[in-house]
Amino acid sequence: MAWKRYLSAWSRHHRSGGFGIHSPYAYQFVRNVWRQPLPYYAYGDLGLLIDTVQDGTTRQQRREMDLIDEREARLLFRVTNFFNPQRILQVGASTCVESVAMLAVSRESRLHLYDPHLEQNTLALRVLQSQQGRVEFYDDPLVAVDEMLKTTPSSVMALVNTPVDEAVLKRLLDARCVVVMRKLNRDKSMARLFKACCGLMPAGQTYTNSKIAILNPNPKLQREDFLLWL
Repeated sequence: MAWKRYLSAWSRHHRSGGFGIHSPYAYQFVRNVWRQPLPYYAYGDLGLLIDTVQDGTTRQQRREMDLIDEREARLLFRVTNFFNPQRILQVGASTCVESVAMLAVSRESRLHLYDPHLEQNTLALRVLQSQQGRVEFYDDPLVAVDEMLKTTPSSVMALVNTPVDEAVLKRLLDARCVVVMRKLNRDKSMARLFKACCGLMPAGQTYTNSKIAILNPNPKLQREDFLLWL
């Protein structure tokens, strides 16, 4: 609920500065990735892409298509840049601005995209045209996961835009795959799925502002959850 976010606003803002974070890994991640103030080379292109989508759509259309805002797009780029995955799974196409943000990190990376309604999403298909040859499409999320995990576990990452079977997330977390989840504040199913995933992690860390969440199931990290400000 929105009122819970207001109640936690000060503590989230304080923690986002690194205060009260004892884990060296989490401190560096929060300071240098989650709240990195310096600009990256891809920010300009991402901003132009988001502006182009906004100019060609109404507010209602943007909400229905779940257009990512620029702050989240930049965060998604920074997270991808930090983990530098060779293979990326995306569940739910949205507008595919997220796809461009993640693929902008490395020309060698490839995207495994699962969205059973992609053929009706003409905007996402247009956005993906700039990434031709780097995207593989699937109609079964578990098949997409298995194909992605054929590479080394340390070189994979997943973005979940829409609810998916918990077994898919368990497969990813068991494989030590970093998972990013969106729309936690606007989709109760996503919020429940995030909570379930937290319970599936015996080790590792999560970072969230109750809108977007990053789950890092690294077994070398102590189990901790961080509620932050973006």
